[in-house]
Amino acid sequence: MSSWERFNNRSENYDHYRPRYPSKLIDLLRNEADLTSNSIVADIGSGTGLLAELLLKSECKLFCVEPNGEMRNIAHEKLGKVTNCSIINGTAENTSLPASSIDLITAGQAFHWFDPTESSKEFTRILKRGGNVALVWNTRVKSDSGMNFEYEKLVKGYSKDYHSSGVRGIEKDIIIGFYNADFRYFKLRNYQKLNLDGLLGRYLSSSYALSEKEPGFGVLKRDFENAFIRNETGGHVTLEYETEVFIGKIGK
Repeated sequence: MSSWERFNNRSENYDHYRPRYPSKLIDLLRNEADLTSNSIVADIGSGTGLLAELLLKSECKLFCVEPNGEMRNIAHEKLGKVTNCSIINGTAENTSLPASSIDLITAGQAFHWFDPTESSKEFTRILKRGGNVALVWNTRVKSDSGMNFEYEKLVKGYSKDYHSSGVRGIEKDIIIGFYNADFRYFKLRNYQKLNLDGLLGRYLSSSYALSEKEPGFGVLKRDFENAFIRNETGGHVTLEYETEVFIGKIGK
């Protein structure tokens, strides 16, 4: 199974229940990655368009490159009528974009699925001289108590394919090698308020989640319900994140 096929039948949950990106990310990209209304941006592994929705607030011209058909269809439903946004079938290793055509490449919650060597070659090919690459992750904050602690415990306990996904699942040397050790690192605070359905949907959006038809899901659901009851305030729980951002140039 290819990396993008792991999200088949998870796309609706992904779109509804994954955390959005903080508005301060746009300011960061303007100040550190030269994002302007005149920029031509490629969002690689764009999924259902969560990062794209924020990028379009800059009024840039945006290409959303996504190999998963289900995710592209949702992105088309949301963004297909936006004149400065094009949604195309492609991968990080073969975007199908013209050479030297892109000012800024972004990847939200996606780079850990890329082949670092081949994607670096492709990014170098499509970037204009001096173009930047911004890799972004919403990473759950580690905690010794509260909803973040209980969520992590449940995921580890019930998901046999669970791994430390996102930036924490990438060896430091891969990031250093990708940027030739020339990058800047930033962290932004982020959070997500969820009702019980949202908490379960957040779990089900993950590539490693048990499906609702698998043995053990009923027990997992009960344990999520109990964790929700222990941590809810006003009918919601809060998951805390750090939005981690790497910005730099490649292909030197």
